[in-house]
Amino acid sequence: MFKEGSKVLVPRTGGGYSPGTIVAILGDRAAVKFKIGKTYRGQDNPYPPDLFGTKAVYLSELKPMTKEEENE
Repeated sequence: MFKEGSKVLVPRTGGGYSPGTIVAILGDRAAVKFKIGKTYRGQDNPYPPDLFGTKAVYLSELKPMTKEEENE
């Protein structure tokens, strides 16, 4: 279902989702890249919000992005 380069919604610590991209598949997890935004690890973000973060997420926790979501 997912592959490297897939556009996905990445679960965030605060319970929401951010758009991201799968950069690697690691067994039952994916390394994903996403813009950090206003929060980082559940706290106010002390870094510029346009920086990218990465995290390993279980594939079962990722949501595929629709074409409409990709174009937002």
